[in-house]
Amino acid sequence: MAALIGVLLLAIPGSPAHKKPNLGLDLQGGLEVVLEAQPPVGRKLTEADLDRSVSIIRERIDKLGVSETDVRKQGGKQIVIQLPGVTDPDRATQIIGKTAQLELYKFEANLLGSSRNLQGDPIPNTSLFNLLAAEQSKIKDGKAREWYLFDGERKRVAGPRETKDEILELPRIKQQLKDGKLPKGWKFMGVAPKTIVLTCGIGERYCPGSGEQDPTRNYYYLLRYQPNDKEHPVPEMTGEDLKLSGTRQDFGQNGEPIVLMEFTDKGAKKFHQVTRDIVHSSQLRSSQGRGEVLDSFAIVLDGEIKSAPTVDPKDNPDGIPGDNGAQITGIGDIGEAKDLALVLQTGALPIEFQQVDRTDVSATLGKDSLAEAEKAALAGLVLVALFLLLFYRFLGLVAVIGLGIYVGFLYAAILLFGVTLTLPGFAGMILTIGVAADANVVIFERIKEESRAGKSVRAAIATGYKKGFNTIIDANVVTAITALVLFAVATAGVKGFALMLLVGTAISLITAVAATRAMLGLLAGFRWFENPSFMGASGQQKAKWLQIDYIGRRNTWFAISGIVVAIAIGSLVTRGLNLGIDFRGGTQVTFRANQPHTVGEVGNVVRPIAGRNAVVQGRGNAVNDKYPSFQIRAESLTPAQQGELRDQLESKYGAASLQVQNVSESFGRQIANSAILAIIVSLLLIVIYTTIRFDIKYAIPILVALAHDVLITVGIYSLVGREVTISTVAAVLTVLGYSIYDTIIIFDRIRENVPLMRRSSFAAIANLSLWETVRRSLATTFITLLPVTSLLLFGGDTLKDFAFALLIGIGSGAYSSIFIAAPLLAMWKEREPEYARRKDTIGDALVEGGIGTQLEEAAPQPVPAKAAAPARPAAGGDGVAPEETAASAAARREKRRQRRRARPHGRSR
Repeated sequence: MAALIGVLLLAIPGSPAHKKPNLGLDLQGGLEVVLEAQPPVGRKLTEADLDRSVSIIRERIDKLGVSETDVRKQGGKQIVIQLPGVTDPDRATQIIGKTAQLELYKFEANLLGSSRNLQGDPIPNTSLFNLLAAEQSKIKDGKAREWYLFDGERKRVAGPRETKDEILELPRIKQQLKDGKLPKGWKFMGVAPKTIVLTCGIGERYCPGSGEQDPTRNYYYLLRYQPNDKEHPVPEMTGEDLKLSGTRQDFGQNGEPIVLMEFTDKGAKKFHQVTRDIVHSSQLRSSQGRGEVLDSFAIVLDGEIKSAPTVDPKDNPDGIPGDNGAQITGIGDIGEAKDLALVLQTGALPIEFQQVDRTDVSATLGKDSLAEAEKAALAGLVLVALFLLLFYRFLGLVAVIGLGIYVGFLYAAILLFGVTLTLPGFAGMILTIGVAADANVVIFERIKEESRAGKSVRAAIATGYKKGFNTIIDANVVTAITALVLFAVATAGVKGFALMLLVGTAISLITAVAATRAMLGLLAGFRWFENPSFMGASGQQKAKWLQIDYIGRRNTWFAISGIVVAIAIGSLVTRGLNLGIDFRGGTQVTFRANQPHTVGEVGNVVRPIAGRNAVVQGRGNAVNDKYPSFQIRAESLTPAQQGELRDQLESKYGAASLQVQNVSESFGRQIANSAILAIIVSLLLIVIYTTIRFDIKYAIPILVALAHDVLITVGIYSLVGREVTISTVAAVLTVLGYSIYDTIIIFDRIRENVPLMRRSSFAAIANLSLWETVRRSLATTFITLLPVTSLLLFGGDTLKDFAFALLIGIGSGAYSSIFIAAPLLAMWKEREPEYARRKDTIGDALVEGGIGTQLEEAAPQPVPAKAAAPARPAAGGDGVAPEETAASAAARREKRRQRRRARPHGRSR
């Protein structure tokens, strides 16, 4: 069925199979925009303002159709937006930065100064410098509402800003200062209090009073501005009078694009009054012998006049009632109308933002890293396939085919749902290879157990899937919980990893439970398949060296873990963590080269000075992977290092516009807070799920084991001094999911054996369950470590730290599941009255479980086939062979009970 679906997808034109996956910013490049908050006079910028702005910008970007974006706060007043694969950067930057301050002015009534003639008609000015120059005499004591900076050619360099100092602090302005002074001819111009400059922008179809309008230039107007005047506010209306839900793009009677606006009840009354005043003003000016004059009201968005419709007194002698809304006409095209409606629909940003940087960014690591990630994925698949074939023989072949189906389904899901792949996403995909293989391992071990118990191959397959299904569900649910929480609270890069882990886990359930079962069910119908050796199930289960007293030696395991954890905590206290630039800030360098170069060439020059962890990004349009400009982010450099780096870049690349600046922590605090929140929420949900499926007493050892694994992973990072990056955080959170995955499988077997071993102590039950699952635990750990090792070897520098954390965490998780969680559970349960009475019956209980009489004693060898009679069981036993499982022991006990019931009075006479 899966093959048929694959063939159909390939055969049908336009199906997802013919699409290419979306790549994130780190793999394909894109656009990076930096916005800086401009709070109004007398209003302090708050954290809530930035949080609300980030939320609105994210919503706008989602409606633009840009996926896997990264919107984050930077410093105290900036927002950084990264947009992968953006095809129209001008449109994107225009929309995401708009504050959506919608204002409606009675236009002619509020014109001031040189912006109107004696009759009150508008006079647009094509020079902002000249418009402001006529108003400078009205600025007293240097108090202006806002400031602009012009160069010697009267061109605007910066502004508007609240103060001159804010303009002087802009990086591009700092570069122009000489001894702290502006270049000759540069001049500040202020906007007088209670006035505002409105722009009719380039490309607008109509600007009031412009006559034959030049679409290639801006027109400027000076208007009255007193928004806080309660009796006579100007502007007369704002976006607060608009219903966002009723605003949309539509078409007029002639098919032209328009934007419909719907007002609030209060806004409708204001609109009616505004249009009534405009009608009266038009009638008054027309009565002065000039003929018909029609005044207008200006619809202004972020200081730009978007439309200036008039109101005809003949059609509307009492103005226009706002009950049915209004519409913006005169819009250039449908795209412009959609963009305008989009900005209005998502609401106003609480504060204004000024775009301080906009850069076309290259892929962080480029094609080489993508190739390395693909190589790691392929190597991981090959290693897992080889292990399955060697360890499980024919079952391994079935598992490999199932893995092939899994990879096909996963790729189809990526294409079908438009998942954006990032390097962390690739890492998540590679890790799910181990998760998918483990689901097969759980079931195959069950099948082999049932086959050894004497069942036919067909019956063993049916029973193995039946018993293994609940285990797989429990283990995968806790992994999905971790992935869901991680996706909910993490940033974009980690979200990609969490999404791939979640999707991969879901698909692995389908392939392990449905695909492989269908194949085995089909093969079970063949006579040659009835041979247990095909599944590696012939003979008794070996590996007696694994059958040790795990519970009885718990003090040894606890001591080992205690020493390791103590070393980890000591290192964290004394050495700390090697935090990357995103967590503790650093130095950022930007420059333009005299000719294009590759990222690798620049990196070879930069890293000997700035350190091996320095990140080099190419900027601008690339030709043959060579970029004209570059950005370097490194750990904080000393003045001497900065000088050396500057000299090297200028001598080797003729660096122009070279800028060195310190970068504050961008979003390290946000990531740390998200990680802590993810851990807390994950643990809470895991405790709830474990309590429902098992018992509250099963949850405590799980929490202790998780804390053990995280401490060891983070402590080893501290010991070896590896850099902690965003990917490291994702890896540590993944360790949580994997550790509990392994623990749940062991606890599931303990829960299954409890009703089968009614005379045994809990220590005996736990030991038996560990003996039955330890091979699976080791096998699945090894399988999962194979793709992780391929990440470490082939994944490139970015993924090596991630893979290292997973390597340590998964190893620690396997240890804690066997040597920490299970012994702790036994300690906890042995205190219960029911099990406390069984403490002295361990030997008999182990015989009941079918293991043997002595924990420390090696199990006796099975009797050869030629022996005349089976070996006698140990005293008090049920005659169960030492190597048999709980399932076979239970079957034997049931037969004995049936024989006793068949005798008179339950005994022989």
